[in-house]
Amino acid sequence: MHRSKLLERMSHEDGILLWRGCTYRNQLPEELKSIERVLRRVGVAFSTLEEGCCGYPLFLSGYQREARDLAVENIDEIGSFRLIVTACPACLRAFKEVYEEHFGLSLPPVLHLTQFLDEKVKEGVLTRDRLRPVKLKVMYHDPCELGRAMGVYEEPRRLLGLVPGLRLFEQRFTREASACCGGGGLLPAFFPSLASMAAARKLTQEDRVPEDLDAVVTTCPQCILNLRKGLEMWVEEEGLEDLQVLDLAQILDMALGG
Repeated sequence: MHRSKLLERMSHEDGILLWRGCTYRNQLPEELKSIERVLRRVGVAFSTLEEGCCGYPLFLSGYQREARDLAVENIDEIGSFRLIVTACPACLRAFKEVYEEHFGLSLPPVLHLTQFLDEKVKEGVLTRDRLRPVKLKVMYHDPCELGRAMGVYEEPRRLLGLVPGLRLFEQRFTREASACCGGGGLLPAFFPSLASMAAARKLTQEDRVPEDLDAVVTTCPQCILNLRKGLEMWVEEEGLEDLQVLDLAQILDMALGG
C-alpha cells in the first residue's frame, strides 16, 4: 500500500467513513455537498476516501469473480474504520448482502445515511428546535434497494417529519407497494428510454402527483437521476414544470441553514 494512503488509513482508525459512491461523486456533486454539510452540522466527524466502485454493477452483470476481487480491495481500504455510512442504497446492499452474505467477507457495520441520522435524532443530537422551517409540499419516494431490499421505510419519513413547515403528501403506492422509478438493475445503462418512461409513468399514472406538489424527495442517487429524466419527458403535457426532485439531505441542509 502507498505510504500516504497507509498513513491516512492509520489516522482514521476507529472513525466513521462516509462512503460517497460513484453516482454521487460523479453525477450529483451538489447533493453530495448537502450530505457532507448535514453530517458536519450535526457534529459528526467523518472521513472520506478516494474510493472506487462498490462493485454492485459488476455483480449484477454476472462478473462474480471481478466483483469479489473489487470487494476484497475495498475492504482493505475500509476495514480500519469503526462504521461505514453511505447515502447510496446500492452501495448499502452491496456491502451488507453481496460482501457479507454472498462473498462471506467481513467488514465494519454499515448504515444508510437516513438510518445514521435517525440514530442522531434518538440520541437528541438532531432535534426539531435546531431546524428552520422549510415550507414545501413534498412526496417521499421509496427506493427499491433501500425499501424492499433493505427494509428501510420509516427512518426517512421520521426525518422529513422532523422538519417544521414541511408537508408530506402520501401517494397511492408507498413502502412495499411503491412503484420502481426504473433507475435500478442497470436498466438505464441498457435501455435508457425505457427507464425514463418508467419514471414518467410512476409520476403521472402510479403516484398521480398533485399540481401543488413542490418536490419529490428520495434517498437514492439513481432515483434522483432517473426521476429527473422522467420529468423532462412530461413537464409540458402534465404541468409539472416547477416540480423538483431532491435528495432528502438537501431538505435537511435547508432546515439546518444551508
